[in-house]
Amino acid sequence: MVKIENPLLLGLYAQTVDQVLSSTSSIDEANQRLREIGKELGSQVYLNSEIVEKTKETVTTREDVAKLIDVVFRTLYNKRPTDVDMDTARGSVRIADKDCIWCQDVNLEGMRGFGYCEVFSGMIEAILEFKDVQAKVFQEASRATGADNCVWNIRLN
Repeated sequence: MVKIENPLLLGLYAQTVDQVLSSTSSIDEANQRLREIGKELGSQVYLNSEIVEKTKETVTTREDVAKLIDVVFRTLYNKRPTDVDMDTARGSVRIADKDCIWCQDVNLEGMRGFGYCEVFSGMIEAILEFKDVQAKVFQEASRATGADNCVWNIRLN
């Protein structure tokens, strides 16, 4: 498992998730709020990192999206995602990460449907918007709630 050497980052994220959960009335609302936070972060990450220089100016195909995801993972996490699937995700790109940094050592029971790592969905959505790609990004599965991998779906419009 990838370990973040900065427990402050994980602590800040856990606190953010706790605040979102305590201020929302449903799992769907909490997921949406985390995506919104991620979009705000994603804009800053895109504008202040090497992602701009390392990605194509225009993203037009699912293959381009997959390459963009690879650059984002390398830039943010210094690794590749466990899997990028375009074969079984018709019209979408599905990303799996066995060693997700957001939810390491987090175990939530009774939170079916909660995307603990939805912030990453928002980040990807914001970066895609900078590339003029309309997409809906959401977390399909989270290790924090018992899945083997964190899985995100990028559904292109």
